[in-house]
Amino acid sequence: MTHSTSKTQPSESISIHQAVGDSLEQVPFSVGASAAGAAGAFFSVEAFRQVSYDDLPSHLKEQLRTDGIHDGPRRSDAEAREQFEHRVNAEAQGSIEGVEAVVNDPTIDAMHIEPHAQGGSSDASNIVYGPESLNSRLQDTPMSEADIAEAEAYTLDVAEQATPGVTGDLTEVVGDTLGTGVLGGVMGGGIAVAHRYAQAQGFRDAGRYDLAEQAEALIGQDAANGAINGVVRGTTMAVTQAVLGASPLTAGIGLVAPDAVMLLTQKHQLSEAQYNQKSLEVVGKGALATVLVCAGPVGWLGLAGISIFSAYGKANQRAAGSHRIA
Repeated sequence: MTHSTSKTQPSESISIHQAVGDSLEQVPFSVGASAAGAAGAFFSVEAFRQVSYDDLPSHLKEQLRTDGIHDGPRRSDAEAREQFEHRVNAEAQGSIEGVEAVVNDPTIDAMHIEPHAQGGSSDASNIVYGPESLNSRLQDTPMSEADIAEAEAYTLDVAEQATPGVTGDLTEVVGDTLGTGVLGGVMGGGIAVAHRYAQAQGFRDAGRYDLAEQAEALIGQDAANGAINGVVRGTTMAVTQAVLGASPLTAGIGLVAPDAVMLLTQKHQLSEAQYNQKSLEVVGKGALATVLVCAGPVGWLGLAGISIFSAYGKANQRAAGSHRIA
């Protein structure tokens, strides 16, 4: 008696690399780019920079040694460093200009949480930078949690105005990057579905219900690929801007970075002519993205609308053409 045995093949799992590759190939650039671009415009990721105490000019170090000291010796260099690291907000630490705006502004005081008149020390733990008007109002009254929050909110606003596009707050940059990726994914999935639905409607309006059904069968797949596309492009755009600085050019580079990476991984599979052609396409996409960044959310939503309308028109023409040939 012969026994036959069959080997069970392990189920194939889709790698992250393959999932990203599928999303780039199957979802039009206009879908992923418009989703990620709109998300980036909403979050406005800043470039991450951080100035250290050692990088400060001498006049700012001197200011940190004397801020909040009414009498007695100046702070030591170590104490001034502590004052800078713990009492100058992270936003301001993104640039010398930001530190200058907080530490050397005559309308901002180094305020004592526990008043100096009541024995409060001038240690960094008892100092908070805030508006002169608040300091005058409190006089010798201890600062409440609400007062401290008001002071910190004021200096944060001053620092943000002094350092547009740059921040020393890494937590903020990470949060905006993750938010851009997630929002890009949500919008990418939605726009991809709308894109495919428009195509199906174009087929249906031309009387090709069979093609419309085939298109509608791909909507779920489009939602997944569109979401991946939006997440990847949104994240790479945000990271590029955080590292290189926020500008239309860096946004454009970030949006096409996934295409450039995928092209490099496929280089050995392409002829020289194909590789050169695809390289030009990537450059063209980057140029388009750079221009659209300048237009803001209106530009990105306009691109999405044009893409959806184009999907309908092409499908309608294709179906009508097949009728004429028949």
